[in-house]
Amino acid sequence: MQATVVILTKLPGHLPIKTRLHPLLGREGAENFYRDSLARTIRIAHAVCPEPILATSPVDIEPSKVLVGLPRCRMTPVVGDNGAVCLENALALAPAGTPIVALGGDAPDLPAERLQQAVRLLDEHEVVFVPTPDGGFSCMALRRAVPGLADGFSYGGSDALVSLEGWLGERGLSTARLEPWPDVDTPEDYEAFRKRDAGA
Repeated sequence: MQATVVILTKLPGHLPIKTRLHPLLGREGAENFYRDSLARTIRIAHAVCPEPILATSPVDIEPSKVLVGLPRCRMTPVVGDNGAVCLENALALAPAGTPIVALGGDAPDLPAERLQQAVRLLDEHEVVFVPTPDGGFSCMALRRAVPGLADGFSYGGSDALVSLEGWLGERGLSTARLEPWPDVDTPEDYEAFRKRDAGA
């Protein structure tokens, strides 16, 4: 089954990128890693979407001037003063009536099969998550966009996913979780990613 994939991203050089990796990689190294992560994420997204939407911040910067050489995607600036608002506005870019998969650029080795499984589970649930070990999520699949989603959660904190699931449940929306997959935020995450990547 196909879906619309929306990848939420900050633009390197215009907003802070992967600041927790700066001590290990430096600012330029962290930005280069993030650019590579975006490219890998787009390739993963092609498993369920021929042309993913790259929803970028800040809204007043033309993304094609910053992000060059990426795999096939559609780049669109999105309005929002925090990650949750940007995400809700980004989901509105998807055509009405189609399943949506929301990703960031933080899990560059998320298996494509995990996206496909999440989309299939939308036959049984309105929202499906791939959790991260830190209490967030690396993937959210939705049967359709959910109005007011930005009111339901904050990206910060170890209870982000639990809070969002509770907010969705209060509105009568059923949710499901797949097996967790780690994102790459800290030096420890980065080293673990490199080991997984070397063994792939």
